[in-house]
Amino acid sequence: MSRFILREIERALERPSRNELLDAIQAQPEIALDPSPAEIIRAERELR
Repeated sequence: MSRFILREIERALERPSRNELLDAIQAQPEIALDPSPAEIIRAERELR
């Protein structure tokens, strides 16, 4: 195999799997936004 392909395979293997990413995201604490994203979008739409 070419060096390029071998490097790409190595890089792909170093990245976390989809399940590892999902687990890491779910482990993060929930953040309460004030104002909520819906409120921000609604206010922006009302300005138009």
